[in-house]
Amino acid sequence: MKEINRYLALVLIFLFMATSTFSQANDFGKNKSEISPDELLKWTIMGKGKVEKSGSQVAMQESDDSKGIMLVSPDVYDNDVVVRYKVMALTPATVLVALLSVSDVGDSDQLTVPEDFDGSLGLFTSEKENYFFAFKNGPHNVTPFVKKSPEGKTLGSASENTMIAGVYYDIEVGKKQGKLWLTVDGEKLFETTDPEPLKGGHIALRIRGTAGFKAGCLLKDLEISSN
Repeated sequence: MKEINRYLALVLIFLFMATSTFSQANDFGKNKSEISPDELLKWTIMGKGKVEKSGSQVAMQESDDSKGIMLVSPDVYDNDVVVRYKVMALTPATVLVALLSVSDVGDSDQLTVPEDFDGSLGLFTSEKENYFFAFKNGPHNVTPFVKKSPEGKTLGSASENTMIAGVYYDIEVGKKQGKLWLTVDGEKLFETTDPEPLKGGHIALRIRGTAGFKAGCLLKDLEISSN
């Protein structure tokens, strides 16, 4: 009788753990936001260029003296987050980047930037914490990757470049329980794990031209899921 009771207790514990895990998995994404073009225009613009509404889309374009331009979310997203959106590069020279968990170095999830910040990438790769996803980066002769800043360590990469200008692509970049991944048009280009994942922070979308040619893009259907 004792053996049966012990067995039943183990079964109940297993069922409780399985139910708890399933519930936690389903809880992810309960905070889902669809960011309209008008809402996206309220994000902070960093760098030189212009960001404007174009119908149901948002257009970003570098200025002649730009060193890159980016949109930074006003909200902080804790720990796990998935960002999905459609993007079209308007010039072949355009490099497209998304950043997750953007914050000052340390425990803070805030982001401070000098008033005279000119859009240079170095501030974010060497002085700020973030996961730096570069996906349309053929103009740099590099395949898609994710790096952890400020360490600069490449955590994952794809084998080839597939994105070209003039085509809308469905992008998904995600961070969940230490896993990081990049998906383009439903195809997962890579998935990797950070054993010491960054905590929460802002989200940023960046463009930069190459070899003296300016960058430009169209964005739409931005959706952010978090726990």
